[in-house]
Amino acid sequence: MANKDDGTIYMGLWRHTPETCPGRSKEGADMLSGFWARRADWERKGVKILGAWVTVTGHGYYIVVQSKDFAAVTEFFLPLCPTQTGDFVPVLTMDDWIEMNKPA
Repeated sequence: MANKDDGTIYMGLWRHTPETCPGRSKEGADMLSGFWARRADWERKGVKILGAWVTVTGHGYYIVVQSKDFAAVTEFFLPLCPTQTGDFVPVLTMDDWIEMNKPA
């Protein structure tokens, strides 16, 4: 669960084509397995994974993280860059957004 004191929440979306799917090769599958296996290391570095989902037939990864350190979040996503096209953006919870929009 997200806690405001833990920093900014980032929504990541990374995609690849069926032809460039990392799962089609041992090296790519090892990269993805290694990326995911290091999640506890990233939590110690201040990048908390709030959730992660895969759309298998759409060849996409949706990953939500929270951190006070933008550079650490960037570094977290770097292993995906050689095989994926994607981005991550800061987001607010719906509760925070509603609270911000209450009339004064």
